[in-house]
Parts: sequence; structure tokens; C-alpha cells
Amino acid sequence: MRTNIIKIGTMSSRQSIVDNTRKKKNNIHERMGASVIIDASHNSYNTSDENESYQNLPVPFASIFAQEIRNPLTNILLSVEILAPDLKSEEQKLYLDVISRNADKINHLIAEFLKYQISDESNAENISVRQLIDEIIELLQDRITSKNILVRKVYDKKDYRMKLNKSKMKIALANIIINAIESMTLDAGQLTLGVHSKNGKCLIQIEDNGCGINKVNLKNIFNPYYSNKAGGLGGLVSTYEILRKNHIKVNVESSLGKGTRFDLLFDEQI
Repeated sequence: MRTNIIKIGTMSSRQSIVDNTRKKKNNIHERMGASVIIDASHNSYNTSDENESYQNLPVPFASIFAQEIRNPLTNILLSVEILAPDLKSEEQKLYLDVISRNADKINHLIAEFLKYQISDESNAENISVRQLIDEIIELLQDRITSKNILVRKVYDKKDYRMKLNKSKMKIALANIIINAIESMTLDAGQLTLGVHSKNGKCLIQIEDNGCGINKVNLKNIFNPYYSNKAGGLGGLVSTYEILRKNHIKVNVESSLGKGTRFDLLFDEQI
């Protein structure tokens, strides 16, 4: 096992390192100014049957929760900046870059999560649905590559544009796609993304060939306290709220051992 050793040196050099560390930490704080993993017989769930019991997390709790994540995240980013100049191996630099980029993504998601808790619906804009999906796939490329997942895009020729809150919709769709990625096995996963027209309305389909969801769990996937992982929190509750506020109906179908498909139907005519 190869171990990299950073020598501390004299008292003056130690003080220099401390001062430099404080400066880097302040810079990181200035820069820094969220999923149920479905683990997964054919089952179906439709949000039209759902009541209004799924509420947003209280804002004070959300702020505390976000801060508790940001504290260790700051230390991760600080450690990356300190280690970076001393790395010689290209492979090590590659891994460090992955850590840095994903830490930045986490920080961005935290910022969007807090904005979601306190903002209203006045930020809606006319956006391309297929471009939105493409941007999310690019954001999640590391996860997709690490599991060697095949991504199929089945888009209608027409580029459908909808009035949506783009940042919130990114969170909602990313949560669903992350669940799909995590449900699939290494080197055997296939993620299919579709944008179609149905009865004059825009339909997004997100389908995986993962392990599927059983009937009991399917009814709970939008529950704020549901997770099939020990100590987990329900990450799809925010997805449900975002979709509902953007007037999008959700239908989920799943077969154990075969996979899951989310159908997202916009209320607005295209």
C-alpha cells in the first residue's frame, strides 16, 4: 500500500499551513454562500389517488439539516484543496477531481433545496423538456459511468416547451433518475428516457431495468419517512411536491426483477 506523507516541518512552516488552511476554508465558505434509493408481480401507483398528507419539511428543520450537511462538506472541500498540489499520480488526481466535482454538486443541491423551501412559484420559465433532461443526465454522468449504464433517449421530433420552475424540476427529475440508477446492477443497466405527446399533453417517461418495487413499498415511495435503507429519509417527498406544484400527474408502474417506469404527464396543453 502506497502512503502519501505530508511533512509539517518547522513551527514557522506549521503556522504558514494553518494560515493557508484558514484562508482556504474562508474561500470555501464563500463558495457555499437532495433521494430514496428504491431497492427494489406488477404494481402500479398513481398520484391522482393521493391525499394531501405529504407536506414540505418545516423550514427551520430544513435549514438545520442543510447546515449539518454543509459542515462536513466544507471539510471535504478543504481537504481536497490541501491535497491537490501534492498529488503526482494522474489516477489520484482523477479521483480527487471526482470528489471535488461531486462535493460541488451536493452543495448546489443543498442551495436549491433551501431555495425550494422558501421560494414561491414566480420563477417559472418556458423551457425545453428534452434540454432539461439532457442537462440532468450530464449532471449525473459520473453515476451513470461508474455503473456502465446504457442510456437510451426516445424523444419525439418536436421539441416540447413547458412553463416550469427549471431548478426545482431538475431536483425532481434527478431524484427519480438517481433511484433508477441505484436500482440497476453493474454493467447490465439500461435507462430509457422518453418525451412524447399524449392526448395533446407532454409526457415524460423514465424507465429502468432494475430490481423493481413491491406493492407495499410502491404505495410509500412519496412518504417523507419512507426509505428502504437503514437510517434513510424519504427523498421522493420533495419530488412529489415539485411535480404537484407544476401540475404534473405521476403514474408509477413496477415489476419485481424487471424494473420500474415513471410516467409524468403535464396538465398544460402543448
